[in-house]
Amino acid sequence: MNKTYLYLTLAAFAVLAMQSCDLEESQKSTASHSTIFSSETGLETYTNSFYNILPDGSSGVQGDAMSDYSSKNSLSTYEIGAYNINTATSWSWSNLRNINYFLVNNNDPAVPQATRDNYNGIAKLFRALFYYDKLVVYGDVPWYDKPIAADDQKALYAPRDSRDVIVRHILKDLDEAYNTISATRVTTNSNRVNKWTALLLKSRIALFEASWQRYHANTEYTAHCTIPTDSLYEVAAEAAKTIMDNGPYKLHTGTKYNGGRGAYRDLFTSEDPQTDEVMLAFSADAKLGMADINWWYNSSTYGPHLSMNRPFMKTYLNLDGTVYDEKNADGTYKNFVEETTNRDTRLNQTIRGADYTCRDKTGNYLPTLPNYRGLSLTGYQYTKYVMDDVAYDDHSSNTNDVPLMRYAEVLLNYAEAKAELHKITNDDWSRTIGALRRRAGITGGDLDHLPTKVDTFLQQTFYPNVTDPVILEIRRDRAIELCLEGFRMNDLKRWACGNDWKTVQWTGTYIPALNAPLDMNGDGQSDLYVSTDKNYKGEYTAIAMSATPVSELTGAGQSILPAPGDPKGGYLLFYYDPAHTWNDNMYLYPIPQMVITRNPNLTQNPGWK
Repeated sequence: MNKTYLYLTLAAFAVLAMQSCDLEESQKSTASHSTIFSSETGLETYTNSFYNILPDGSSGVQGDAMSDYSSKNSLSTYEIGAYNINTATSWSWSNLRNINYFLVNNNDPAVPQATRDNYNGIAKLFRALFYYDKLVVYGDVPWYDKPIAADDQKALYAPRDSRDVIVRHILKDLDEAYNTISATRVTTNSNRVNKWTALLLKSRIALFEASWQRYHANTEYTAHCTIPTDSLYEVAAEAAKTIMDNGPYKLHTGTKYNGGRGAYRDLFTSEDPQTDEVMLAFSADAKLGMADINWWYNSSTYGPHLSMNRPFMKTYLNLDGTVYDEKNADGTYKNFVEETTNRDTRLNQTIRGADYTCRDKTGNYLPTLPNYRGLSLTGYQYTKYVMDDVAYDDHSSNTNDVPLMRYAEVLLNYAEAKAELHKITNDDWSRTIGALRRRAGITGGDLDHLPTKVDTFLQQTFYPNVTDPVILEIRRDRAIELCLEGFRMNDLKRWACGNDWKTVQWTGTYIPALNAPLDMNGDGQSDLYVSTDKNYKGEYTAIAMSATPVSELTGAGQSILPAPGDPKGGYLLFYYDPAHTWNDNMYLYPIPQMVITRNPNLTQNPGWK
């Protein structure tokens, strides 16, 4: 399918020469001022460049590579605690200069005021997004709303503005974007922002800052915060509610779940966005090789072998709405079939369950187990974004579009904000968390009324400081619904749960026996052989109706653990990297030392030196 690649670099006449990240670089235009700003075409072409701020077809699906619910075979310098002020290099402001240059110069009376206001609104939306990223990464940063001249010493050597200043400016920009952006309907293929995009960002950012202030209260991270926390939660709830009541979006439904595919997974594997729910998307194009999703997730030679962990797998509810128990009534562990049957269908639309099928090289859909040999570290192989065809597995050829903003987040933001305000009602719950669970096939439990019982496993494993069952259940669904969409580390940071990222065990699926062929998907055929003997050389043919041959599970970091209390003496897959660490200074990244050397008025973040 041919698609328009909408995240364009500027056309030649509108490109600004701004390659350096240094603030003192002067603005230079390769085209005349009038060519750019004297027509709507020029304004539109210029604002196309702002979309380069957004994730692309690769980074858009790798945002949760660093999270507590996954294991992987390689860690970054940040993850092992080796990141420091001398290795930090991410202090870049080129995108902001591009936006501010536009805002300062978009004043040609030849273009109608309403048209200029529309494009200014788009620019302010992206400026808010730019500063939100800076807020999350660095906390306090200087606020700039115009290009900086090379001789503007005051601006060049400005100190950091407080979080309050940044947040107030962000929210003001988003209010102006909402009021001036002319697009009110779903844009073509959801490739362009509209006024509802501004409201979703407003809800997201207000919620982030409200919870940051609440859960980091009385620490260095909130020393200069004066905006009332509840007022920020109110802003988040109001923005979300406006979309819910007046926007053109709804949850995507209608596709019945079968074989790892359903309405939820439609959102991530469709060649065109499901625009009823997807509010902003990245469009892939196979000819341009812009998306390597299958390659990253399904290849043993590319990607970090990202795999879901058992503790997170256990947070998915049963279809009847009850809490999942990993053991049967007789105390034995549930096998892989039982683990992935009669569960919240988002589980089997996020990983390969026992019922998963994939198109093989002959074009037939066959039952396909996780790739246990050299790829799936825990037995829970992610498949949420993956096209179910092995033809896409070894190169950048994905054609499925990547959602960047979804209506589901609106519901989650609203529910969380109202719960934190202690104002959430049964109707609010039914319309948000209940709606998400109904789409996931859940038929009972807390669908239409607020939960009253704490799930002790969820609490003790992920959120030990939360005692409110409503907030716990909202966090359950937020993690599940937005899994792999790039939210998790920011959520853990704003909730002050960074240590959870380190402590959650990297355990996997239940293995009933060693040194014997195992039937993992219940089809009567042996399809896995687990051996602790590294010299094991047994030969097994490919399993009928499966693309995975019987294999030996050995390899660096991958092993087994006795399943605690199992009367049958079974095991759990286990992957462990002892270098994984967390320190509280990691809630914010350090400002690079080279930046502070250039501008000594900038102070360093807590704990970095």
